[in-house]
Amino acid sequence: MSSLLDSIDGPQDLRRLDLDQLNTLAGEVRELIIEVVSANGGHLSSNLGVVELTIALHRCFDFLKDRLIWDVGHQAYAHKILTGRREAFRSLRLKEGISGFADRKESPYDTFSFGHTGTSISAGLGLSCADEALAGRAAEGEADAGGRRKVVVVIGDGAISSGMPFEALNHAGAVGRNLLVILNDNRMSISPTVGAVARYLSKVRASAPYQEVKREVLDVLSRWRPAREGLSSLYSRASEAIQAALTPGVLFVELGFSYYGPVDGHDLTALVDTLEHVSRINGPVLLHVLTEKGRGFRPASSDPTGFHSSGCFRAEEGEVIAETQETGAAEQTRSYSSLLGETLVELAEEDPRLVAITAAMPDGTGLTEFARRYPDRLHDVGICEQHAIGFAGGLAAGGLKPVVCIYSTFLQRAYDQIFHDVALQGAPVVFCVDRAGLVGSDGPSHHGHFDVAYFRCMPGFVVMAPADGAELAAMLRFALSIDRPCAIRYPRENVPSASAEGAAPLSLGRAQVVRTGADAAVIAYGAAVRRAVEAAGILEREGRAVTVVNARFAKPLDLETIFRVVREHAAVLIAEDHALAGGFCAAVLEALAVEGIAAGHVRPAALPDQFVGHASREEQLAQLGLDGPGLAERLRGLMGAARPT
Repeated sequence: MSSLLDSIDGPQDLRRLDLDQLNTLAGEVRELIIEVVSANGGHLSSNLGVVELTIALHRCFDFLKDRLIWDVGHQAYAHKILTGRREAFRSLRLKEGISGFADRKESPYDTFSFGHTGTSISAGLGLSCADEALAGRAAEGEADAGGRRKVVVVIGDGAISSGMPFEALNHAGAVGRNLLVILNDNRMSISPTVGAVARYLSKVRASAPYQEVKREVLDVLSRWRPAREGLSSLYSRASEAIQAALTPGVLFVELGFSYYGPVDGHDLTALVDTLEHVSRINGPVLLHVLTEKGRGFRPASSDPTGFHSSGCFRAEEGEVIAETQETGAAEQTRSYSSLLGETLVELAEEDPRLVAITAAMPDGTGLTEFARRYPDRLHDVGICEQHAIGFAGGLAAGGLKPVVCIYSTFLQRAYDQIFHDVALQGAPVVFCVDRAGLVGSDGPSHHGHFDVAYFRCMPGFVVMAPADGAELAAMLRFALSIDRPCAIRYPRENVPSASAEGAAPLSLGRAQVVRTGADAAVIAYGAAVRRAVEAAGILEREGRAVTVVNARFAKPLDLETIFRVVREHAAVLIAEDHALAGGFCAAVLEALAVEGIAAGHVRPAALPDQFVGHASREEQLAQLGLDGPGLAERLRGLMGAARPT
């Protein structure tokens, strides 16, 4: 049976539909999103909330001329479906399929590639200023397009409370370029929004009826046109004063924006009328739109956090199918994140000075139970990683024991605070670096490739990575026991069982030799240890004996063990789930060079100098030769070229 959606090959097809048909189309778009995300996993709640807004935007603007930017880009599923990617949408987040985020390599409708929050207004203002600068030099037929076209930015209420959007709003209001910022207000980021800005937007929502009063007052003012030139400035000032008094978005008005809203983000008539109006306004405009996360799918609207980034689920009931990882017969089903949260609860019982900090992700970082048990000791600072680290430095200076739980890729935003507010102070802050390494189908913007590099270069830091769950718990306890800044990285996967050999007690800068063999050696760090053990098992069945070292520490290194293993083996592989530049492999090679130890028989196995596309985590590791079979193949090649003994 054909549907309206089947007839939509591009945004131009929306303009021939009436409003009733557009509402029907919205339902069909939602059905397709639910069907695909239930099979592939993905960001569901946020995408279901912006279907009508997306349709209205593409109905009112031509984004082959105008520009559309989605903050983060994870809520662009309807946008993809309506811009010629309807059939490709079924490959969402799969290997060699389309991305789960806006991706400029996919379509001319994707102006910018995004994945992190808070950057959209800055990028949009840059595009608008570039249009203005280049308009006079554009090719014939486009000479005026750059100067007249609109740049439209869609940003959420959680994102706009982070620091960078306010810097951009301040700049945009000052320069006065054509920029339409749509505040998609669903009262959520990933978890419910927090902070003073969230409370302010709550007041704005509550004052929605102001629009009717404002229209009546301004209508009276518009009829009172001063007859004499000398009174025109008085009229202007009176109009501005009354508008400011009646405008709940006065914060944005004071920043130099024309404010409109709040508008019901699921009322296509209101959206189309408002967008057509604001599209004719020059200068910066902020349109406040109210949406419901998870709209049209009751499980997601009832649990928008749970369906923010869900695994596969049964579409009929909304029952999420537990993710599985191929981590051996004794596999446990809990993630590193959940184990981290459980351990923190135990440690908090022992030490009342322990506090936890997260940046709008208490659920994703495993802190839900901690928040329930110790609500006064969990600080959710919103999407403000820089503030989180500066705040942690202050807490540590005040005598508390702060534990910062943030994804590796998002922690990058706080690099200067890691240096200035923690390392330079020698503050004993513990960083729990979640989603370190390859993260699977979220793709390049979310991989945690760089954290070892940005921690290892900081004087005084201890940098660790567990091989299993027992080590994660031990490392967290150890980090809280020493008076130094520490970082513990762990991957987005389920916790493997502890090694059969048993874990040696944790000691600063000491590795563990997991198994011994005379033919080759692997010095592995963190999540690579399990893969190294698997590779050793593969080669053992071929008659080759391989030593495996669980490095545990990237800083300080266990130089005694590393130097001995390198000297005693004819082929040595260093393995990690991190970029080669600046990572654990680099640290080992640097140490060998400083010591003057010949290392022609030593090779790194790390992430290459490229952005790795979306696929499952295991597919990504296999593609790069960093899974068990891949490391075994690297060792075969290295042993074949090994130096004579």
